[in-house]
Amino acid sequence: MRQSIKLLIAVILVLFSLSLWGQQEPGEIITVELVSSQSAAIAGETLDVALIVDIHHPWHLYAPVGNDEFTIPVSPSIFVEEKPYQVGEWIYPKAEMISVAGVVEPAAVYGGRIILRTVLELNETISDSIQIEGEVYYQACDDTKCLIPDAVNFSYLLPVVDEDSHREATHSKHFQQLVPQTEMSSAGQNEDDEITGLVDEYGIFLTFFIIFFGGLALNLTPCVYPLIPITISFFGGQDSSKGRTFWMALAYVLGIAVTYSILGVVAALGGGLFGALLTNPIVLIGIAAILVGLSLSMFGVYEFRLPTGLMTAASQSKAGIFGSFFMGLTLGIVAAPCVGPFVIGLLTYVAAQQSVILGFSMFFTLAMGLGLPYLFLAMYSSKLSSLPRSGTWMIGVRVIFGLVLIAMAIYFIMPLLGDWGNLVMSIFLIGSGVYLIMFDNSAEGNLGFNRIKQAIAIILIMIGTWMGIPEPEHGGEAIDWQHPTSQAELDALLDTNMPIMIDVYADWCIPCKEMDKLTFPDEGVVNLSRKFIAIKIDMTKDSGEFEKYFQQEYSIKGVPSYIFMNNGHEITSLRSTGYENAEEFVKRMQGAL
Repeated sequence: MRQSIKLLIAVILVLFSLSLWGQQEPGEIITVELVSSQSAAIAGETLDVALIVDIHHPWHLYAPVGNDEFTIPVSPSIFVEEKPYQVGEWIYPKAEMISVAGVVEPAAVYGGRIILRTVLELNETISDSIQIEGEVYYQACDDTKCLIPDAVNFSYLLPVVDEDSHREATHSKHFQQLVPQTEMSSAGQNEDDEITGLVDEYGIFLTFFIIFFGGLALNLTPCVYPLIPITISFFGGQDSSKGRTFWMALAYVLGIAVTYSILGVVAALGGGLFGALLTNPIVLIGIAAILVGLSLSMFGVYEFRLPTGLMTAASQSKAGIFGSFFMGLTLGIVAAPCVGPFVIGLLTYVAAQQSVILGFSMFFTLAMGLGLPYLFLAMYSSKLSSLPRSGTWMIGVRVIFGLVLIAMAIYFIMPLLGDWGNLVMSIFLIGSGVYLIMFDNSAEGNLGFNRIKQAIAIILIMIGTWMGIPEPEHGGEAIDWQHPTSQAELDALLDTNMPIMIDVYADWCIPCKEMDKLTFPDEGVVNLSRKFIAIKIDMTKDSGEFEKYFQQEYSIKGVPSYIFMNNGHEITSLRSTGYENAEEFVKRMQGAL
């Protein structure tokens, strides 16, 4: 009997020892250190913080994305209960995909050193230093087994000082050493910087090719559409050889690229809103004047010879390669308001690198991709000059081109006309259609061209009528937008437990107008918006105090931008830029609930 008891005790001791051997202390698996971007802070401030997590070999941790429901991902947390601060959403690094025993698909895991980032928003009532505490919950695995989930605690003392002392202790050298500039987070940045990821994965030279094709994709955005009729009108009446036309077209595209590149670099390095140059009335009126000057040559007012003034510049711009380049310089502004996530990533990358040469070369590559289709469009447009010259129908072609150029001039000054802009354009289009049908006799004796001209006239009348119809009143079925004009008004709206949806727009932004006409009136969007505090931020003039604050605080690079918040913090994964149809936008809204 005693022998049996002794044997049983020995077995229990062996099993207990084996269990202790199989489990390790948390500090032997991972070590955690919290660092702050500032060695001291002031009350009401928002600052970057990062968790430096060192994972000891041979262990790895599962990432929070890219795995099945059975894996336990690493989960950092900072305790906020009864604390004088709020914590933003955590930003995770890119995971490594490896084959793991027991998991069918390659798993997304972390190994070595990883940096987990977030922001702290300090309350304005803080007067003393604060103790920041939290934990990192994880499950460690190696190639053959996984340990029981565990947690490692961390703690950090953050001094709180007044503004005078804060100037002397703004940046933490320790943070800068451990967290490179490209790793720093900011409110509103995406989880992964797209361009940085491309450079890391493909290298700088291959990234330039990818940026070029990204420029080609920009031609699918609505802001670029006006370049089509302008290009046709500009080159449609050219009388040049094939070779000279090619060089003129290339100069035209280079002009577009240079302007677009300069705007991009200035926006990235100066923190300005991309495309905001179109808020300057002098720029808009100048472009409109050039287009009107060009249109007068189409109507036979002058034949490329005016002694002084704007008409001379306009006529010279029709004369050769330099004129084509000058025209491209002017019209490069047209493409500026349209940016998407790819361009936002490029802006962010250039701003982080602080290199004017790299920034200009990247934006120039992007702009050359944007302008490539117009090289071929310009070559095709010039073929009109080689058509038969007999009859008066060629005068009719020039008249149509002239009307197109005037329409584009009105398009540029519409932001200055406010609510009258659509009406002015509507009257002009209807009047142009009536003129082509009733008063223009250039199609006499040419039945084919007469039918084409009448079809164009009818289209102009239809578009003008459509633009002249007032926007329908939604009768309570529209989104109940709030329009704050100061930081105090915005803070009052953000002080809520409801989800928040923010639309950042500008009057000169065509995708913004498309959102207002097509997406926001959708029944599904309107119904779901009742669960949100819906806010519109007007960035038409980004020079005001509130506009500058909002642009800097939320890292706004382009419009339209959409921001979703819940529990006082932005859901960075839901931020987007550019036009979205109703179905896509509803999915984004649902993700914020």
